[in-house]
Amino acid sequence: MPQTKPVLQVNDLVIAFDEVVVAGVSFDVFPGKTTAIVGESGSGKTVTSTAIMGLLPSSGRVVSGEVRGVNGEVWIDADGAPRTPMGRDISMVFQDPMSSLNPSMKVGKQVAEPLQIHLGMSKMEARKKVIELFKEVELPEPETSIDKYPHELSGGQKQRVMIAMALACNPKILVADEPTTALDVTVQATVLQLLRRLQKERNLGILFITHDLDVVRDIADFIVVMRKGEVVERGDCPEVLDSPENAYTKELIASRPQRVGKEVEVKDDVISEGRDLVLKYAVKQNLFGKVVSEFVAVNRVNLKIRNGERVGLVGESGCGKSTLGRLMLGLESPTEGVVFWKGEELDLGDRQGMKAFRRGAQPVFQDPFSALNPRMTIGNALSEAIGMSADGSKLTRAAKTKIAGELLEEVGLMASDLSRYPGAFSGGMRQRIVLARALAVKPELLILDESVAALDLRIQAQILTLLSDIQKKRSLAYLFISHDLGVIHSVCDRILVMKDGEIVEEGSANTIFNSPSNSYTKHLLASRPGMGKLTV
Repeated sequence: MPQTKPVLQVNDLVIAFDEVVVAGVSFDVFPGKTTAIVGESGSGKTVTSTAIMGLLPSSGRVVSGEVRGVNGEVWIDADGAPRTPMGRDISMVFQDPMSSLNPSMKVGKQVAEPLQIHLGMSKMEARKKVIELFKEVELPEPETSIDKYPHELSGGQKQRVMIAMALACNPKILVADEPTTALDVTVQATVLQLLRRLQKERNLGILFITHDLDVVRDIADFIVVMRKGEVVERGDCPEVLDSPENAYTKELIASRPQRVGKEVEVKDDVISEGRDLVLKYAVKQNLFGKVVSEFVAVNRVNLKIRNGERVGLVGESGCGKSTLGRLMLGLESPTEGVVFWKGEELDLGDRQGMKAFRRGAQPVFQDPFSALNPRMTIGNALSEAIGMSADGSKLTRAAKTKIAGELLEEVGLMASDLSRYPGAFSGGMRQRIVLARALAVKPELLILDESVAALDLRIQAQILTLLSDIQKKRSLAYLFISHDLGVIHSVCDRILVMKDGEIVEEGSANTIFNSPSNSYTKHLLASRPGMGKLTV
């Protein structure tokens, strides 16, 4: 640890709701340095940061311990109300900027508010300062961006607005809670580079909260590993990551995406094919209703998926990969081109044919909670899906319940879970349930769209292993859509790289990752976290 005085000290902090959830956590944050807290969901890392900011809900309380601020003054303790000078000495950047920004207010006005409230600036002074801040965080065209609403900005641009807001009153400490989790690798890399530059220029102390160890390697100087509300290991970042002492830390490091299973035998017959697919959206129409401006989401894409093949589709947000997945599922009608299923053209107007197709090709989406009815038990949800299988209408209720229990056991849960509701399960468990429901109709193709993106590394590794086992057991074909290159490499045999609605490169996983030919593919690979310590 450096000899300089810390700007933030957390000493033996104990936090409780109905029971203790954080027990005796201690660490320091130093000026110009980054301390990272890592751990899985439920480890207590976000609760700790929330307590530091004085934002614990009324059901939570600090039982003992303290948080001391920039000049050693007590901000948080068990004796009184929080005294954290939010926005001035300490600010926070949250994971999801869209939920943190007011969608009905221009972003410039939202950043100007703390300047007017805390620093007493006039409206014109605040506007001028906001433009300066937008330039500092490298937001494109700051003079015009200031008058945009959040929905008019990309995810990375919204996160830059949040950083500008956090820096508005010149804080000494920046708390960043999973600030890059929802971002693509290239955008993630630029945001991390930005934070590192701002830290150096402003001598900021950063408390960085994440479950991504590769990001930690890029940005952190010190690391605190938490599990079940306790610190299990701490120290200099390279020492902990390269020579961990605690068994849990070792397990976390080993959970980073690795090749799952051997390459599978792929049959020659094509199960699903998109030929010359184009999808255009009308952007602008004239007074007579004629389209005068279009956005091309998918542009002349050809895609073949063979029986038993694991195909990866990778690219940044907005490149068209999810839209292509929807086309292959028959959820969108192409403007041009044709989707084939087992050699037959897919006819969206053929109800009987589409019913059979939807049994054969099943989606698994990113957010399992929104994909499940919170008022329906898991047993009923699975039984409903089983009833839609080819022979499902002939099954008795008892038979459906028996199959539902077997499906749960196949995905690593218990048959006794059938009577429970979705809210009783963790995120990883809910993803297993969604997978079980997709398998209930006995599909031949699964299209998985960012299906492990929201999961912690250890849970993610378990789901990827499960998918590999199920694919081998059932001889399924997969189209795996993701912006996470590590995930794609771990589970796919063939990879397509997508940019601006087009496939720019295609090849085996080994070829794409070891000998890419396209400049964009090379850029994606170079942007992966963990490729080297960020410098400015």
